[in-house]
Order: sequence, then C-alpha cells, then structure tokens
Amino acid sequence: MRLSINTIIIGIIILLIGVNIAIFIQGIKLGNEISFYETELASLNQENIESEQAIYKLESHVWTASLAAELKYGKYNAPMYSQLPKYARNK
Repeated sequence: MRLSINTIIIGIIILLIGVNIAIFIQGIKLGNEISFYETELASLNQENIESEQAIYKLESHVWTASLAAELKYGKYNAPMYSQLPKYARNK
C-alpha cells in the first residue's frame, strides 16, 4: 500500500491545523493567567501603597507630637529607668 504525495500533503496539513488549534488554545489559557496575575499584582500594589501610608503616618512627627500631647507628655518629663534599685525591687 503506497501513499501518494497528495495523501501525505493532506495529512501534514491536517496535522499543522491541529497544532495551530492547540497553540491557539494554549495562548488563550496563558492570556487568562496573565489577566489573573495582573489583577493580583494590582491588588498587591494597592495593599503596598496603603501599608506605606500607614508607616509614613506612624513615622510622622506631627502624629508623634499629637500623640504626646494626648498622653500629656511634656518637654520636661523625666524617664524612669528600671536599672535603678528602687524600681528593680518594686519599692
């Protein structure tokens, strides 16, 4: 049983069409994955921005000064050191 050239060419064309369809489907799947990761990246970026703003707020001198005023911490308040014997022994 001999295969003619036309049969071989038709077989190759069908094979190439199948490969083309498979590549097209794989491209659609990869496009969906890219879309998913882009949305994840956008949400992580937004979360990062919010975290940075929270850190900047905590490091802010204005916020620290307002917190000190709220706690009634003045300019001349003396710190208490636990290394002193009267604080270490609870006297």
